[in-house]
Amino acid sequence: MSVGRVLAFCGLGFAVIMALAYLAFHYPGDGPADPPGLIATNDARTPQARELLPATASARTLEFGPAPAFVQPVPMPDPATAGVEPTGGARLLLADFQYDARNPEAGLYTRYVIEAVAGAGLAAISRFQINLDPRYQSIIIHEAVIIRGGERESREGRVAAEFLRQEPELAYGIITGMEVAVLRIEDVRQGDTLDLSYSVTGANPLLAPHDTRSFPLASITGIEQLSVRTSWPRGASYRVIGTSEEDVTVEHRRGQTVYGFGPHRIAPVQLEDGAPADHPQLPVLMVSSWPDWASVADWGRSFYRLPVEPDAEIAALAARFREAHGAPARQLTAALEFVQDEIRYQAVLLGDGTYVPASTSETLRTRTGDCKAKTLLLLALLDALGIEAYPVLAHTTAGRGLDGYPPSPQLFDHVFVQARLDGHTFWLEPAMAGQRGSLFNRSQPDYGLVLVLDDQASRLTSMATAEPPVASTVFLESFELLNQSLEDPLSWSIEVTHRGHMADQWRNIVREMGLSQLEQAYTLFYSSYRQSAELETPLQMEDDEEMNTLIFTASWQVAPLVSPADADGVREIRLRPHTLDDMLAATAMDRRSPVATAYPVHRRHIIEGGIDYSDGNFWQLQDTRDVFANEAFEFSYTTHYENGLLTLDYEQRALQPSVVLTEEMVEHHRQMRQRLRAYILQLHTHPPEGQADDEVPDSGKS
Repeated sequence: MSVGRVLAFCGLGFAVIMALAYLAFHYPGDGPADPPGLIATNDARTPQARELLPATASARTLEFGPAPAFVQPVPMPDPATAGVEPTGGARLLLADFQYDARNPEAGLYTRYVIEAVAGAGLAAISRFQINLDPRYQSIIIHEAVIIRGGERESREGRVAAEFLRQEPELAYGIITGMEVAVLRIEDVRQGDTLDLSYSVTGANPLLAPHDTRSFPLASITGIEQLSVRTSWPRGASYRVIGTSEEDVTVEHRRGQTVYGFGPHRIAPVQLEDGAPADHPQLPVLMVSSWPDWASVADWGRSFYRLPVEPDAEIAALAARFREAHGAPARQLTAALEFVQDEIRYQAVLLGDGTYVPASTSETLRTRTGDCKAKTLLLLALLDALGIEAYPVLAHTTAGRGLDGYPPSPQLFDHVFVQARLDGHTFWLEPAMAGQRGSLFNRSQPDYGLVLVLDDQASRLTSMATAEPPVASTVFLESFELLNQSLEDPLSWSIEVTHRGHMADQWRNIVREMGLSQLEQAYTLFYSSYRQSAELETPLQMEDDEEMNTLIFTASWQVAPLVSPADADGVREIRLRPHTLDDMLAATAMDRRSPVATAYPVHRRHIIEGGIDYSDGNFWQLQDTRDVFANEAFEFSYTTHYENGLLTLDYEQRALQPSVVLTEEMVEHHRQMRQRLRAYILQLHTHPPEGQADDEVPDSGKS
């Protein structure tokens, strides 16, 4: 979800802003303001902090004006009888959202009534932030009133505003041009109640004449009265996303449909940890005037039309790929890697840049582009090579739940490419730098449901395949105790093999930080894990680009593996699979939401140690094997001892992105966590009478 969708839910200076902002970040689709466009969130992660910059060189003033004619008054709750509990020193008495899609330029009408019941709540009524897109939006304040001692005091003329640029993804090369108006209201005191109403006017002309809006039906903090009223032309579709105990009213009258909710008292909703992004926890009402997915596809195709004949630069590049790579599959791979690696990712979402890609000539001239520009360039190259390909719209985090939403282009935050060659379908990510592998060994994304913009597009397409995406890591650690004193340092070696998507990720990590810094990071880790670590064999990287396999090797001299003897003469060796982690994001059974898994992770951690040594001690170890399998994940744990070599083998594989928890899954996860604790070998230097010189290791306890 793009940052711009927080728009209608801004302005609350206490915890309520967290509740309403949650909706904007966790629901695809346009919120109470238009999104900044198709941002390639797949290759850029949004940092938490916002960067605020001066908005423009020109002065901007705050405008006051009457409420739109479609607004119907909602009675203000009586603070004396209100039952909502305060949050952060303030109580949200009323949240009112009204919108008329027949007059989108009038914008979304928003009204908040907030009571500062304690000093901490003064920030909630004295300082607001209202987000907007300055290309086509503006703010009109309808009323700013302080209620003190039962008297209403207007603050018109006593509200100052500063318009600032907010660029939360600037560090990742994404410039949106979004602004935030910071409103400061004079003379507010503890016990005051603020009654503020305003509209964010204007609509994105690129979406005209269609519209999509979403409205909150719940909050993580209590609201004494929440009211929603929105009018749409006949033919609009709506969905209640998430679970709502209250019904949305639908009334047809004189060629329009009016959707309503409340006013209702809203109890706070406790968000559950570990819920997948495609399963909203807070319900919203979403309404769209787009008639079907075919109309959305028609709209999207208009931005990716190619000329009948490629221009000279595209033709020259295609000729180069054709000459260097005989097979069409290799030509396709060469074109993809050119766009991925030679065109630096940068998104400037100003003007029409929200949805319209830069031209291929502009992208080639600047050698920069966002997911839209890279998609258009790759489509042009593949067209010149005679390879069938289409743009694809996706939501990178919530795509698996898109079939629960009404049709709208504002559900998508990313665009990439589908290619069809020799009866095979390939999903290509032009915005993903550093990707390698032949066409059939290349990792492919899985965004759930997507909209392929081919000529027959009329419904969403599932990207799911019979086999999950390849994203595997095998971490092998080895050591040898033979022919050395237990008090001496020993050699500790690693061999780490990444395949598929994991190889792509680690290839980019090395590009960004360098092999030497990665080596330092490993050394720092082993200095802690094994008490000390001195590099013995430098970190080496072997990159099989054709198979998309990346192998790292290195070794260190580490502290003695066997601990000093305790008071009972017991010495220990402790080993653990430190690269493995939870497979379920939460394990509490008492929950409403599904649980996200580690999908598509496939991890294996192997520890091999020659544990026999020359001090006359011998081990009597029993082999073990445990396997846990359920609908969410598989886990296996094997120990084997033969001819002095101890092997500990742990393997995890996530089977699907999210699941409804079962008792079996929770029990398997608990058992898995036990086996991921340290494996302990105990050596008795002075064994009790009748006992061997060694003990069977206690392998499931710390």
